[in-house]
Formats: sequence, structure tokens, C-alpha cells
Amino acid sequence: MIKMTVRQISFVLAGLLALAPLAVADSAPQAAPKDVSITGTVTCSKYVNSKPDRKGFTAAEAIRLCASQGYAYVIVSGKNVYSLEGNKNQLAKLAGEKVTVTGHVNTDLPAGATYAYQGTVSATTIVPSAN
Repeated sequence: MIKMTVRQISFVLAGLLALAPLAVADSAPQAAPKDVSITGTVTCSKYVNSKPDRKGFTAAEAIRLCASQGYAYVIVSGKNVYSLEGNKNQLAKLAGEKVTVTGHVNTDLPAGATYAYQGTVSATTIVPSAN
């Protein structure tokens, strides 16, 4: 049998009470990411601040080439830039086009991002824009 003094019991209880908010925070439901719709132009992270200008290539071909070399597909909407996660074949077909993307936004900054990054859109739908 373990014998504890009132002081030792108080110390243990204080420690448990200090940890209680952490246990409650871990069990709280996380907010689900909300759907957003963003209209802008599909390009690659290399051409965020400029037009694709690879000699002998159309803009769409230059964007697809950059994406094949490891650059991320992004959507540029005004001054906002969002990385795109989704069907790479569909993104390649829409390279250089104005589109509306619907999906969830993750605002964690990817390593090496140097542009006006707003988040990564996990695209659920991507459609050409009428505007």
C-alpha cells in the first residue's frame, strides 16, 4: 500500500488538472474543411508571376512541360495563388485555361513556396469557366 501525504496528493491533483484541458482539446471534434469555389487560370508554380514563354511551345504545352518536371499545378485568381491537388490528366487538359475549381482548402504552406500562396485546393470538380 502506498501512503501519500496531503501535500503529495495536492501535487498530483494539480498536475492532473493542468493536463485536463489538453485531454479535452484532443477529444473535441475538428472543424471540417469547407468547400470553396475559385475561378482563375490554371498554370504551374514556375509561371505564377509571368506568362509561359517557352520558345516553340504554346502556353498550355509549356505549363504541362513544367508540371512534368515537378512543378505544381496552381490556379491564379487575381493576386491569390492556390496549389491544386486533383486529377493530373484533367489539370493537364485545362492548362492555361480559365476554370472554376471547387474543393477543400488546406492552408499549410508547402516547402519552397515563394508566391502569394493562399492554400492547397483538393479539387472535387474542375470545369472551364464561362467568363
